[in-house]
Amino acid sequence: MNDIINSIVSFLILFPIVLFIMTFIVSKYFLHKRKKSIGIAADITTFLLFFSVSHVFSVVFEKSIGFLLIICSLILALIMTFFDWRTKNEIEIRPLLRKIWRLLFVLLCIFYAFIWIFGVIRYALNYIS
Repeated sequence: MNDIINSIVSFLILFPIVLFIMTFIVSKYFLHKRKKSIGIAADITTFLLFFSVSHVFSVVFEKSIGFLLIICSLILALIMTFFDWRTKNEIEIRPLLRKIWRLLFVLLCIFYAFIWIFGVIRYALNYIS
């Protein structure tokens, strides 16, 4: 049983888009709201993307960036909090956290895609030569 769970988790770490699609389909079925379903799927997938980006980066470049990824995320959160504080008189925690989490989702997705593309091209060129 543990082998099956480990295989599923490993698959989802390598392909977080599958988790996004599955979460979107399930939440769309229950909520019947497309925009809210996308938000829920993005929120759940963001957590997995931290592990995915770190793992794929370590496979492609043979260096670990897990700690650096967390530090950069915290710095981004601090910057967004500062700008939110400067534009508004009072900081609303929940909307601010949602903005930070969704921005992290977009940035991690972009970073994940670039690493995958770079890794595929690198391994294809190594295979050819």
